Amino acid sequence: MTTTSDSSQRLTLFAFFLTALLGGGNSVAVRFSNVELAPYWGATIRLGSSALLFWSIVFLWRIPIPQRRDAIVLLLTGFFGVGVSFGLLYFGFVKLQASLGSVIIAMGPLMTFFFAILHGLEKFRWKSLFGGMIALTGIAIAARAQLGVNIPVLSVLALVAGSAISAEGNVILKIFSPKSDPMATNALTLSAGLALLLVVSFLMDETHNLPTLPATWIAITYTVIPGSVIMFYLFVWLLSRWSASATSYVIMLFPIVATIAGSLLAGEKITLTFILGGALVLVGVWIGALMKK
Repeated sequence: MTTTSDSSQRLTLFAFFLTALLGGGNSVAVRFSNVELAPYWGATIRLGSSALLFWSIVFLWRIPIPQRRDAIVLLLTGFFGVGVSFGLLYFGFVKLQASLGSVIIAMGPLMTFFFAILHGLEKFRWKSLFGGMIALTGIAIAARAQLGVNIPVLSVLALVAGSAISAEGNVILKIFSPKSDPMATNALTLSAGLALLLVVSFLMDETHNLPTLPATWIAITYTVIPGSVIMFYLFVWLLSRWSASATSYVIMLFPIVATIAGSLLAGEKITLTFILGGALVLVGVWIGALMKK
């Protein structure tokens, strides 16, 4: 039994770090897709393709759809936690570099922690708060190393709001994730988010073109398959095994991955200050999410 438990723990940790790797790369991919595609239209293509893949898997594998009440809750969660949140995040990334944007999004775990307490889903734990504050300090140090002189305030506010809405959505998903298969859960939530973003794209009178640049196609492919289908499945799977706040700590690793990827692909600079901040983030994540009680 101990061997089985250890194997399950290793699998969960592997899924946690793989989610961090895939999610961190999304910020850079979105920056590339925003060069050629209007933000809401780019998000629509991403969610539409991802939802189509999830529904294909649901029907081919004959995965049961959640009961009506649960399905309605998941659709509403997708509308706000995916649609509204993604719309704000994509808007913010138009003018913010990937590393700084990921740093702002990394506030999500602390938001999730407090939202879970407000919902009565989790009890207050000093360890989680302490780990979150350490990681947040590391994020602030890493952000200082990446900051430029001109920061678009509206973009920052959009990312903060999008992160808060996403955090609340994660708590709701934690409540309902044990009741449905991750494939069906993602199919429903992404479809609801897709409907909102498509409407917003047309209301904003965006250009609805297909990508022409190879870099854009690569970015879209990444955000759809590794960055959405695989990552969202893993995240919902983790929610079924860990608390909402512990699972959300994966977001605090996104800035590290995003900045390394940004340095390799977009020429963003990595400094010793950033490395120090990144080390603190790792310590905070370990204390807040991975360290045994």
